[in-house]
Amino acid sequence: MEREKKRGIFILFLISFFFLGASLFINLPALQKYFLFADEAIYYSMTQSLIHDGDLEYTKKDLYRYYQEFPSGPLGIFLKKGKNEKIFFAKSYAYSLFTSPFVKLFGPNGFLVFHTILLFLVLVMGFTYFSLRNPPLTAIFTILTFLFASIAIVYFFWITPDFFNLFLVFTILFLWLYKNQVRQVENEPSEKENILLRFLHSDCSDYLASFLAGIAVFSKPPNIVLMIPLILYYLVKKKFLKTTIIIAVFLISTFAFWGANYIITGDWNYQGGERRTFYFTYPLEKSNLTFDNLGSRMTSEAYWSRHLLPPKVIFYNIFYYFWGRYAGITWYFPAAIVFLVLFFCAKKRIHQWLILSALASEILIYIILMPDNYAGGGGALANRYFLNIYPFFLFLPSIEKSPKGILFSWLAASLFISQILLSPLLHSHYPATHTKKFPFKLLPVELTLINNLPTNTNPNAFRQEVGKKPNIGWLHFLDDNFHPRLEPEGFWTRGNHAAEIILKTYYPVKELIFHLLNNPRFRNEITVEVENQKKKIILGRNQRGSLSFLPGKGFKMRAVHLYRIKIKASKGSIPYYEEEQGKERRFLGVFFEIEIIPEE
Repeated sequence: MEREKKRGIFILFLISFFFLGASLFINLPALQKYFLFADEAIYYSMTQSLIHDGDLEYTKKDLYRYYQEFPSGPLGIFLKKGKNEKIFFAKSYAYSLFTSPFVKLFGPNGFLVFHTILLFLVLVMGFTYFSLRNPPLTAIFTILTFLFASIAIVYFFWITPDFFNLFLVFTILFLWLYKNQVRQVENEPSEKENILLRFLHSDCSDYLASFLAGIAVFSKPPNIVLMIPLILYYLVKKKFLKTTIIIAVFLISTFAFWGANYIITGDWNYQGGERRTFYFTYPLEKSNLTFDNLGSRMTSEAYWSRHLLPPKVIFYNIFYYFWGRYAGITWYFPAAIVFLVLFFCAKKRIHQWLILSALASEILIYIILMPDNYAGGGGALANRYFLNIYPFFLFLPSIEKSPKGILFSWLAASLFISQILLSPLLHSHYPATHTKKFPFKLLPVELTLINNLPTNTNPNAFRQEVGKKPNIGWLHFLDDNFHPRLEPEGFWTRGNHAAEIILKTYYPVKELIFHLLNNPRFRNEITVEVENQKKKIILGRNQRGSLSFLPGKGFKMRAVHLYRIKIKASKGSIPYYEEEQGKERRFLGVFFEIEIIPEE
């Protein structure tokens, strides 16, 4: 068995070495198309500032260094004004602090080199944990399924803390649970065991876990739920002194990071105060470009009044969290669902119930406190915040893993995310690409995330104005079955493909009237569907027609009203090839304008 375990470690080493080679020699700026956005832009800039200036202050030098590698500029960078009127980077510096030595040595590729080390450690920890009761081959497949049959591995290539956060949570749970699993298999530590194993069997591993929890909370505050199992488990065991030490170590760790942020910037909260995001033009580029006359306000101040939504939204979000088209964990992290089912199908122990309570709490934190952005923003692929929760699912069921569950995870991954796993960087740049085809077209759209859907990264598909003043609405196109707007009044659909759209208004709608214009085809059947009401009309060559709908209440969030729409022509036309004098080269379906009649 020991020989098999050594072979298992060797296999994991080879996998990690492969990723190391890619990380060292990949042309990262080119594959990123010399473009970083939002979080990637700020973490790259902040890391460079720590390396070259040893601080978190944003200066013109930071901007100059950024443009040397990414000439598109730090689009969407978050900055805040701190003490002495200085400008600081407005994100947690934990990730940049740990990556900075590697970036200093390897340039931009240093981010991926750092991720490779994290990947190797996760693989080894997972293999060590699951090989306690399982054959080495099963243990290898379990940890490989966790990482590679999910979207988690895609974030290996992102210059963001998401993979770092996954590593922290994974390590904390491993340090806490390993010794308990050893005791269950009656494998108490012996005098001959090496220093590392003796450490893992000792109380010191729990203290290290609580220290790392402090870093995890500073990196992503909802990770505070990590302390639920760590504290309650030993309280139940009546180990009060150990519980006290765990809490003390956690407080020392987290307050050290928050306190350093206060000392450096003059504010405990890196997302509070006078915080803004900037696009295309940045403070200090020129003497007349300042923090005060640029950017959009993006602060956590008055967060509750801006983000708390009616209680019914919570129930929608719970459903969307698991089964939504763009971020549902069932499709993007199928192993999580497998582990959850295995938990409910087996005998439970107290540590498993504590893990369940922690993961449920963190999910609720995101969907209650971030109801319109619980998945990580419009540029995210699937639910990037779930990487903070995903390791809980792995450790949730009993230590024995079902081979059938592993097989199911890979089958589900093959059906839903194989195209993403084969081209992770492409789908990172275009995070809605896979959702525009079967089977994702059949899945429900997360209406609560309308302003943060990945389709919004296409400016031609985001907030396109329709209607006439004062009755204006905005369209969010969910696929590519439309042509970018050339005509000011409306849009052409693309050939005989159905265009799926969300209409957003800030007032209730009484009636929607679709004014239609057919392409040059004869007897073209046009289908329009609004909130499950479907109507059809047959139009002749270049003929006009109208369809009227009473859309009902639609989906309402505060003042926002959303209405689901589908429009399709049965015949498409390319006039350039079908008419002698035709000049239009687009594949036309039906042209539509929307007249919006509000409730009185």
